[in-house]
Amino acid sequence: MDFISSYGLAIVIIVSALLVVYKIALYNPISPFCSSPPGFSCDFISLNTSGILTLKVSQATGTQITINGVACADQAAQNSDAPLYGNVNINGNTAYYYAKKYYPPGNSIYSGSSYILDLYCYKSGAIAAGRVGSKFSGYVWLNYSVPDYGNQVERIATFQTVYTGGPV
Repeated sequence: MDFISSYGLAIVIIVSALLVVYKIALYNPISPFCSSPPGFSCDFISLNTSGILTLKVSQATGTQITINGVACADQAAQNSDAPLYGNVNINGNTAYYYAKKYYPPGNSIYSGSSYILDLYCYKSGAIAAGRVGSKFSGYVWLNYSVPDYGNQVERIATFQTVYTGGPV
């Protein structure tokens, strides 16, 4: 009897510990993160339930850049480092929906300064709308011009975040 009760107590303690770990993992929200290549930095990132990403990006390329297009998607195309969905002047497969603060191409970002991009993110060919608190991982590409150099498309952010409240 003593043998059964000591093993029973051990099993109860182990099950209780596993339940505590499960509850902590379930209710512990992820911290948003964003990484950028040299020359760019993510200063702020947020994604609302309507699929609009707000990204404050700084650039330190040493020169002024002019924005030609921007895109956000959950995955890249298989044959290039370009978005699979939601292209905005990034490649020929343009599917673009206006977002509140995304201004037409032609805005400049000076080296050492920042710019706020608001644009739709895409997932599986549709706007990446989601529920508050659910996770989203994706990428942001920027098509930009450098004086006396030409255009280039570059992935400027790799991020993971959770959906926040409604439209901004």
